[in-house]
Amino acid sequence: PEVATLRRRALLAGLGATAIGGGVARADVLGSGGMGGPAPPVLPPRDRWLWLQNNAGEEVAVAYRTGQDYNIAALARLQNLFRDLREDAPGPIPGLLLDMLSLVQERLGYSRPLRLISGYRTPHTNASLPYAAPNSLHMQGKAADIVVRGMPQAEVHAQAALLSHHLGFMGVGWYGSFTHIDIGPKASWTRILN
Repeated sequence: PEVATLRRRALLAGLGATAIGGGVARADVLGSGGMGGPAPPVLPPRDRWLWLQNNAGEEVAVAYRTGQDYNIAALARLQNLFRDLREDAPGPIPGLLLDMLSLVQERLGYSRPLRLISGYRTPHTNASLPYAAPNSLHMQGKAADIVVRGMPQAEVHAQAALLSHHLGFMGVGWYGSFTHIDIGPKASWTRILN
């Protein structure tokens, strides 16, 4: 009974560590004492891809992350793509925003790039835009306005909103001609601009 209790605790501890760390729980950490059978195969880390094009016509298709490891060179290319084009100023590019855009693109299919209408904005650029919120997450690099050419923008918005609903965070706004995605608190809005 004591050995079984210890094995159960080890298994539960391993599963708990997996839930916290996002790793893979492996049965072989318990040893061979009575559990029998070979250990399950360990899957290779998965690549996270993004295919984006900005308003300057620059395009990047890159695996920016493998497993939990970000590719620094790929992040630099994406940071350049997300820069404030009006002032040619790069800003921060949180990995979480890239992950959310990658998930949206995965849901839509990788048949065409996400067109980045607006990524990072300097406070000066943000203040010059007539409909920009004064505290916009674009100024922190935590937001992106996207379009997928040849696809109804309502579908792009619907997929982003569904993702936000499942994850319990993300701001998703539909502006008719583009979709806003941010990594702030869960929020949803529609504002049709003329």
